[in-house]
Amino acid sequence: MVVGCQSSSIHHLPLTIYQPLMLRATVRRLLAIDDPPERTALAFSVGVFIAFSPFLGLHTVMATVIAFLFRFNKIAIYAGTFVNNPFFTLVPIILASYAIGAFVMGRPLSLSHEYLALLKEPHLLTATYWRELFHHTRDVLVPFAIGGLTLSVVCSLAAYPLTLRLLRRKRGKEQG
Repeated sequence: MVVGCQSSSIHHLPLTIYQPLMLRATVRRLLAIDDPPERTALAFSVGVFIAFSPFLGLHTVMATVIAFLFRFNKIAIYAGTFVNNPFFTLVPIILASYAIGAFVMGRPLSLSHEYLALLKEPHLLTATYWRELFHHTRDVLVPFAIGGLTLSVVCSLAAYPLTLRLLRRKRGKEQG
């Protein structure tokens, strides 16, 4: 270990300790941004929109492109985007997205017996299997996409005023 390099030791902590430390560090970085509070809150809320969007695997790319196009602070947009992380929030967000989408579409929350049978007994070498899997996958992906977009809008609209209030309060303490 290099003298004075404390960051390498933090990676050996259990996730239950590591995650809150990372969250606090992210909040500190967000509060230290010199942009106007409105712009920082907007970048963070756009990141939150991305985090809840159904485009899994593209969140970081989307955040980078949007930050570049609109000249958003990358720390703020990434902080919002990484609200969705694979250790704690990914599975609940996916389940909530599907449930909200199914509710909006008037569909049952449970998956069809045919779809579950395809997953339990895959026949990977038959065209019929793939055709049926694709047909039933749409029954899952459409509600997931609708629910994910709904969560994106609601959560990003809630994130903006909350983040703005936090940033203004911090700036008020620094000036006063």
